[in-house]
Amino acid sequence: MSGIFSKAVGLNGLSYRLLSYILICSTLLALAITVLQLAWDYNKDVTVIEANIDQIEASFLQPISASLWNLDEEQVKVQIEGIMNLPNMQFVMVKEMLGNSEVPLLTQGVEQAQYDISREFTLSYQGEVVGKLFVAASLEQVYQRLIEKSVLILVSQTIKTLVVSFCILVIIYYLVIRHINRIVSYAQKLSLDRLAVELTLEGRPLPRKSPDEFDTLAATLNQMRTRLNDEFTARHQAADQLQQERDFSATLINSANMVICCMEPDLNIASINPAAILLTGYHHQELLQHNWLDLFVSKEQRDELAATLADQGALEDREITMHDQQGNELVLQWTFAPFYEGPNLKYLIGFGYDITPLKKVEREITLFNEQLEGKVAERTRSLSDANDQLGKAYDDLKQAQQTLVESEKMASLGSLVAGVAHEINTPIGISVTASSYLQERVADFKQHIEAKQLSRTYLNEFTQNLDESMQLLQGNLRRASELIASFKQVAVDQSSEARYNFSLADNLHQVVVSLGYKLKKAQCEVDIQCDPKLSIYSFPGSFTQIYSNLILNSIHHGFDGWDRPRKITIQVAQQGDELVIDYSDNGRGIPPEILPRIFDPFVTSKRGQGGSGLGTHIIYNLVVQLLRGRIHCASEPGQGAQFHIRLPIQQN
Repeated sequence: MSGIFSKAVGLNGLSYRLLSYILICSTLLALAITVLQLAWDYNKDVTVIEANIDQIEASFLQPISASLWNLDEEQVKVQIEGIMNLPNMQFVMVKEMLGNSEVPLLTQGVEQAQYDISREFTLSYQGEVVGKLFVAASLEQVYQRLIEKSVLILVSQTIKTLVVSFCILVIIYYLVIRHINRIVSYAQKLSLDRLAVELTLEGRPLPRKSPDEFDTLAATLNQMRTRLNDEFTARHQAADQLQQERDFSATLINSANMVICCMEPDLNIASINPAAILLTGYHHQELLQHNWLDLFVSKEQRDELAATLADQGALEDREITMHDQQGNELVLQWTFAPFYEGPNLKYLIGFGYDITPLKKVEREITLFNEQLEGKVAERTRSLSDANDQLGKAYDDLKQAQQTLVESEKMASLGSLVAGVAHEINTPIGISVTASSYLQERVADFKQHIEAKQLSRTYLNEFTQNLDESMQLLQGNLRRASELIASFKQVAVDQSSEARYNFSLADNLHQVVVSLGYKLKKAQCEVDIQCDPKLSIYSFPGSFTQIYSNLILNSIHHGFDGWDRPRKITIQVAQQGDELVIDYSDNGRGIPPEILPRIFDPFVTSKRGQGGSGLGTHIIYNLVVQLLRGRIHCASEPGQGAQFHIRLPIQQN
């Protein structure tokens, strides 16, 4: 234990200060507690004495008054002795009233001039004053007890303070001082060679479940040591790498086939690579004794180049002429890079590449180019003539293609005409039959009038036949009128570029009605899904051509030889600022080899069977070029074809 105490107290000033502060604080606290305890005991004893005096007033005044009235002096003496037996009583005196004066009768105790605590009571019996009782108490016993208690408290507090201080010091040593000493010792021994040694605190294995400040400090120091070790290792590796790069750079410079020259600001050569020795014929030491201008620049260029380098410092790709020791003219392409030390120029690094062979080849190429230009001019004239002929052929081809497109449009219109003609033929035929029947009935009616053979039964039969024939005639003529109006609208739209607001549902229904004959002949059902209130401002004729070509393609290609149910579905809806048209059929689909080229001109699955291959091309041109939209085709063999069209909606 003494060894621990000597380590805790005798090693550094911090332990001394801690022990001194602990002793001072403990002593002051012990003194304060002692003073408070003594003051509390003093007040308690004084309160007890006052209570005893109050007890005398309550218990002894009446008996003493009665004894004094009866002149029983012995009884009074016994009573005052009882008062003196109370704790801390110092003096008791009984006075007898003789007339108007007070005469001491009996005294007990030590009489003094001044008492610590005293009180005088009046003795009366049956309302008449018979004397007085004087009582005095001393605090000497109180003071003696307080002194003894203070000594006891101070001694016990001193022992407790010393014991607690020693315990606290030992605890501080184990918790603080020894770890500080360990860290100080580790820091004093730390060096670059010991960066790999980890700091461990005595009695604290790492890692701990509940680390405290010293664990955090040790971990932080270890992290710092690790960073220092890593940084030192990195710098050491960087120094090695820098040395390797220097060696590599020196190897590159010495083995380079270009002249690399380091010059001072006055252009005197400071260092130069071996390539200059091969180029100039001078030894290395001879080169270091010359100015760069004298060796590598012809006399005609020296003054101008010296001024340029002094003014600019850096030059790039400057061709400079020089002469070697044999007098041969060489051309070098020089690039200069300044190297500064602070604000001042220290070196000028020059890189010279011998381009003499390149200049010779350049002169030969120039001569060859001059000869080649004449031949190129002659060939250009021939190519220009051929290009003119190709341009004319291309224009003729475009005109022929446009003619075919227009022919296809007219062929589509012709199909509509044939369909409408067949549709109109039925109601017109019925109307003609009805009118002929009416004509016969009217002639028969006239005969009955002339023969005066009219009867009510005949008139009723005649009016009934007339009414039925008129209804039949009126219904078929209305049907024919609707077909003619629909065909007229479709025909006008297809041949016109008019642009106006129109109902998409009405436009689509007109096309379906116009193609009704072909649809019935093909046994094809058309399902139209379009809001009757949906209208746009656009080219109705273009929509008519799109619908017509899609439906005719389904009839001629999708349902040709198709023995399953035939159905065409057309969905038209508005999505935001776009009009979406989804057209699909459940026919045989589009062959895979044709699908990627479905919108190209002259692409058809019925080549040689009447198919022109321009139907989908016309649809594509109308959607993309005229209506500024997008169209996409998808198809699987045996699963039908789907056309997805998206068109921007334009406001009127």
